[in-house]
Amino acid sequence: MSATIIDSHKPTLGTARCPQCQTLFQFPLHTQSSSLKAQVKCFSCSSIAEIDVTSFIDNTLNAKASSPNGNNFNGGAGERSRRLGTDEKPVSTEYYDILGVAPTATAGEIKKKYYNLAMKYHPDKSQEADAEEKFKEISEAYQILSDPVLRKKYNEYGPQNNITPEGGFADPEDMFRQQFGGDRFVDWIGEISIARDFKEAIQESNPELEALSEEEKKKREEQQSAERAQARAERVNRLAQNLISKLSMFVESSGDLDAVNKFKSAIIHEANDLQTESYGVELLHAIGYTYTLKSRQYLSRDEFLGIGRYFHQFREKSHIIGETYSTVKSAIDMQSTVTQLQEADKKGLDGDARTVLEEQAAQKGMHAIWRGSKLEVESVLRDVCDTVLRDPSCTKPVLKRRAQALKMVGQIFEKVTPEGVSESGHQKSK
Repeated sequence: MSATIIDSHKPTLGTARCPQCQTLFQFPLHTQSSSLKAQVKCFSCSSIAEIDVTSFIDNTLNAKASSPNGNNFNGGAGERSRRLGTDEKPVSTEYYDILGVAPTATAGEIKKKYYNLAMKYHPDKSQEADAEEKFKEISEAYQILSDPVLRKKYNEYGPQNNITPEGGFADPEDMFRQQFGGDRFVDWIGEISIARDFKEAIQESNPELEALSEEEKKKREEQQSAERAQARAERVNRLAQNLISKLSMFVESSGDLDAVNKFKSAIIHEANDLQTESYGVELLHAIGYTYTLKSRQYLSRDEFLGIGRYFHQFREKSHIIGETYSTVKSAIDMQSTVTQLQEADKKGLDGDARTVLEEQAAQKGMHAIWRGSKLEVESVLRDVCDTVLRDPSCTKPVLKRRAQALKMVGQIFEKVTPEGVSESGHQKSK
């Protein structure tokens, strides 16, 4: 059987990239001149680009022309005839090179490398002149390579295909702030303030603040303290309302075995969804531990002499002390590595050894921020649980039902692994 013969024609459309906003666009070719320069208006930013279209109307479909800013433009047919890249051999490795990973790197390897580099080049932390630009490049590369769909398109077409996340690239600072859970955890823990507090602490070294009088400094600290207290109170109240709404599925049910199973199934489904987020498993464990502890405190009030309640209160205080110590220890450990790096710079440490220290500093810095974030989340959630379980508008039976539901949520969250939780409420086997 012979192959079908398809008629062809000269290209009628050219494809180019706007020199201003880098958006890819197409435009009609005018074939009446062999040395025509077209004035093309970009549909995205409305700027005018002067493009030499000679190559587009040449008899050779692979002819190329160079733009004034050095970009090469291919004709529409040439663009379509280009060989596609693959996941193993992408058309471009620019984003992979920015993050310092291989094209075959796993999602976990890409995420880990992003965190390390983001810590290294964060504008509030790095002293390098081009840190802010590198921070943006790292964020852009991560946003493309962390999305399976965008990564596949990038591998096939490269950056010239105008590949961007839906809604455009996110602000690099927002990306960094949301690395612990992101938007998916907001209903459970709110917006973590540790990143903002970290930035404020860095800014305290501003020379302009040093010039303030003691009275002005005190007034500024009091104002900041009041703002933080108000923000925390609003956060606790909002999260308490969210939690009451989530628990109502069981609280307002008949409370029988069928109601218990339906409630657990809904929580397991949400836990399996949340565990895929950045630090998702760790956050679920922190939430679960707090919920379980606070629910047991409440439910043990009815035990003989309230002994169980005192035990859980003691356990809570011991946990807080332990977490605080671990957080301080990780911060000291990070500072020690940073000091080693500074001393190494004075001695002229070679590139490889310096890279090792930079990696250690970045990893320890990220660990320190996580420890601080975890401490903050648990502290806020303890207040949230107290608000939910001490609601004066509710009867004791309703509060007891809330505590029972809270305990079920806590136990499910504590069992989550990277593989999730089975429908029976147990850890999934690897």
